[in-house]
Amino acid sequence: MLRFSRWVVSALCAAVHASAVTVHAQWQSNTGPAGAALGAVVGGDVERYVRALTLAGVVKPVAWGARTLGPNDLIERIGDDTLSHPWRSTLRSTLAKRATLGGALLASVNTGFAWGSNDGAMWQGRGLNTAVGVAATFHTARISGVFAPVAFVAQNASFPTLLPPVTSAPPYANGLYPTLVDLPQRMGAGLYTRVDPGESSLRARGLGLETGVSTASEGWGTGEAFPAIFGANAGGFPHLFLGTTGRGVHVPFLGRFSGRYVLGTLQQSTFSTVRGSETYIDRDQSGTTRIGVGLNVSVMPDILPNLELGASRFYHSPYKNGPRRWDAWSKPFEGIFKKGFPNRGGGPGDDGGDVDNQLASFFARWTFPARGVEANLELFREDHNWDWRDFAQEPENNSAILASVRAITHRSATRLATLTFEYFDGDIRPIAQVRAQGYLYSHGYLRQGHTQRGQLFGTPIGAGAIAGERVAWERFTAEGSFRVNVQRWRT
Repeated sequence: MLRFSRWVVSALCAAVHASAVTVHAQWQSNTGPAGAALGAVVGGDVERYVRALTLAGVVKPVAWGARTLGPNDLIERIGDDTLSHPWRSTLRSTLAKRATLGGALLASVNTGFAWGSNDGAMWQGRGLNTAVGVAATFHTARISGVFAPVAFVAQNASFPTLLPPVTSAPPYANGLYPTLVDLPQRMGAGLYTRVDPGESSLRARGLGLETGVSTASEGWGTGEAFPAIFGANAGGFPHLFLGTTGRGVHVPFLGRFSGRYVLGTLQQSTFSTVRGSETYIDRDQSGTTRIGVGLNVSVMPDILPNLELGASRFYHSPYKNGPRRWDAWSKPFEGIFKKGFPNRGGGPGDDGGDVDNQLASFFARWTFPARGVEANLELFREDHNWDWRDFAQEPENNSAILASVRAITHRSATRLATLTFEYFDGDIRPIAQVRAQGYLYSHGYLRQGHTQRGQLFGTPIGAGAIAGERVAWERFTAEGSFRVNVQRWRT
């Protein structure tokens, strides 16, 4: 296994996020409290601010397992005139507008090689990268819409790349796992440009539920810099969704339940090893498009209202011809052990359980507002267990652990500051000495891996991710925010 360490230090001041190395957040939503017009976009300023308000005890705890807070969710949470916090006035005026129009510009430079981290749909090559985004929004009591496309140009200058171990791999394919993940080292030999629908969505809500269509980023689980399944690294994918609103649904004597179901299509880059038909034919021609379907559920029990417990399942499934195309819609509700699946052959043409690839996680988040402290733990699993014995005896197989602690270092009506420690460990376990192990985010049948257009949905450390650590300090004032990140990666 090739290993190297990477240290990244970035300072993000107010709404200016140009970096000499890269950009470390959803830049389209890094506009301070004005970004609330889009909702609390995953990885953005407003999302982190809402989390800080919860931690400081200014607002009641909100479910964080599926972070998709829209404008109306923000109005419910922080629209109370009696609340006192640094962004109170600007947030109130922003959310009071029924429609808004704005935009954002970005420029960044990578001096050594192509690299980006939690920057949404944008792909950053070596050299100069520029992007422009526009945002038109509206909201009523029941319906809200965000149209926020982004266009970017990456200079994509040349640099030494790692030769793939497979000579038939496309140029610039991933140097370690070219046949298992669509994660190019470089997007071609010249300028790379693309227009993406970005953080766009249309939502309808009522009776505590919400449904709609979206291309926006999803945030599942507790990770921020190192999300297990979904974060801000690759942007979103076109999908339908159904779930609870930000408040969740309260069941008397049990607790407040939250959930989100998604169903959509996933695309690959032009440097994937998958060629031929858009639809699935067999193992060798698995289709350039995939179905993505997933479910995230969590509960905050009445007996411990500051504790959130939850689980996520997400599937990459074949994009089939004809009426069977959307058969995968029920995958998140099937059994958790492969032993009970039909069609166990696994050969060419197999439409059984082996063709799909599951990612799953269990997470817990405990907030102590009186102390201003929050603790998070998430256990991530790539693919299924075979049976109960496999589940009980070898839980470390193809797995990772995420942990983080966040604390308030200052709180007042004019200033709010947080300190975050985050850790991700996906190292190969000792069990690999006697049992073959898969690599995180890389897949055997649907060989694009856990990606969208050549970027990872999960932690940006990379396919076969090993470990990462981060320390971040952020201060919010009425004028904006100031943030410092120090990260170390081992891949």
